[in-house]
Amino acid sequence: MFEYRTVELNTARAKRAHADVLNALARDGWELVAVTPDFDGEHILTAFLKRRIA
Repeated sequence: MFEYRTVELNTARAKRAHADVLNALARDGWELVAVTPDFDGEHILTAFLKRRIA
């Protein structure tokens, strides 16, 4: 069984900050599953993550 989470990433900000956020989540057991753009013209990507639960 898995739990799921989404994280919004603002592409107008530094890319290093995105990597730091995703790496911190990975250390907590989260796996990046997909990334999708925001189609409203914003500079937002939505990252979808999952991790196994006991």
